[in-house]
Amino acid sequence: MKRRDPVAALLRDARTGLLALLALRLVIEKGELHGYAVRKLIERETGRSPPESSVYDALKRLEKLGLVESYWARSGQGTIRKYYRARPGANEVLRSVLRELCPLVTPILCGEDHVTEP
Repeated sequence: MKRRDPVAALLRDARTGLLALLALRLVIEKGELHGYAVRKLIERETGRSPPESSVYDALKRLEKLGLVESYWARSGQGTIRKYYRARPGANEVLRSVLRELCPLVTPILCGEDHVTEP
């Protein structure tokens, strides 16, 4: 059996969850957005362009969790796009998750002196 690359696996898991949280925050703060707008805002905030499929997967996950809802509408250019908006209670869920995550993430991200070379 082939062993998975642990670096790739950990990064994929972390990115998946963090991308969903960032997408949720953007929809809460900016209001109704289509997926491409979410992707461009993530790119602007992080300096990285997430794969389009990853952004849509994150939005689908948020929808399944009942945190966002989607609908189809015409954009300013007349194109029909799928828009996402936060559902009631989404902000409270995001705050709860961040309250739990911050104490865990801060030492990881800010405590590089804890990472030692072999």
